[in-house]
Amino acid sequence: MSLADVNQEHVLKAIAEFDDLGRDAFLNKYGFGQSRRYVVLYGGKQYDSKALLGAAHGYATGQVLTAKEFSGGLQTVVARLTALGFDFRDLNVLSTAGFGSGIGEIPGYSEGAVFASRAEVAASGIHRALQAGIVGTGKTGAESIVSSGGYEDDDDHGDELLYTGHGGRDDRGRQNADQTFEASGNAALRTSWLTGAPVRVVRGADRKSPYAPDSGYRYDGLFRVDDAALVSGQGGYQICRFRMVKMSVGVDVAFARQDVLLSAELHHGEAPLGNVQPERKKVVTQRTVRSTEVVEYVKKMYDHTCQICGVRLSVGDGRGYSEGAHIQALGGLHRGPDLPPNVLCLCPNCHVQFDRGAIVIDPDLTIVRHGQPAGVLTVQESHNLGSDFLKYHREVHA
Repeated sequence: MSLADVNQEHVLKAIAEFDDLGRDAFLNKYGFGQSRRYVVLYGGKQYDSKALLGAAHGYATGQVLTAKEFSGGLQTVVARLTALGFDFRDLNVLSTAGFGSGIGEIPGYSEGAVFASRAEVAASGIHRALQAGIVGTGKTGAESIVSSGGYEDDDDHGDELLYTGHGGRDDRGRQNADQTFEASGNAALRTSWLTGAPVRVVRGADRKSPYAPDSGYRYDGLFRVDDAALVSGQGGYQICRFRMVKMSVGVDVAFARQDVLLSAELHHGEAPLGNVQPERKKVVTQRTVRSTEVVEYVKKMYDHTCQICGVRLSVGDGRGYSEGAHIQALGGLHRGPDLPPNVLCLCPNCHVQFDRGAIVIDPDLTIVRHGQPAGVLTVQESHNLGSDFLKYHREVHA
């Protein structure tokens, strides 16, 4: 036996046969079991290393190598295929979550990578759980999700995904109990909403979605959690629902970049390097069209003074700055109206806390900040504030 007879062309022929036959048929044909440790990465897919090299040897010499003729995966199989330019993953490392854990892209896997099974997805590190649809914790945020239409309230729009959290579901995907944000996966996605961190999205085969693969699983890139809410689902139970939006949509237009880096010495110790002239990209996205007139009307009514904390931010020359906060949010999960009764005049700090549920307004207009009473909402007589909108906000952030 001489592995030196095998070149890259022979391995590529074996990969093509693997793809044509499928994993099980390929392994059965050549008498191999699934790789227990080392897998080859090529074109976003995984291949059993020994079986691949055994078949490639057959293409090179006419004699297929059997499993018994291999000894020492790292010194023989991995060494030869690495020398031919192929990439590897160690499944033992992946199984301990040392590789692939964390936020963001996984090296070696680009958007569009396909997998035949959840086991392959887990081995890649893109979504490490074999069954759970959400990987992450409330402390660290979500690393990844799998969307395959398993919940009746899931709604896939391609670059926008309305994703149902986990819990309270029967075997047919119907809700039979309320969900909560205390559940680990739901807490993880809520943390990602608060931090803005990216989440890897894997789509599984789903006949209800035109954006899902016909079979198996596909990595569809990074999404951000744009909104999170506790709402009533189709079955009448409370569900944790998340609006997830793809982080780059449309055609990128590259601008010239000056790769002049600022020294870390200028930023006190271990601060990161940065670009003096950052790269810029133009992306096309969808957004809800809001009426500037409505927001400006409410802000003028209060002379830019926050209805919650009473602060008026001055930006010079007597001008004030405030923000119009929609009580029942306009887009995504909530579909609130763009009307004055649904708008508050808030300072930026209170606006963020109100949108995230750290502040809610009781029926008697008591301000509740972090669960504690904190004064009374200021309401002008001419502001026909909608109590139903405040009730909706309370229920969403309960």
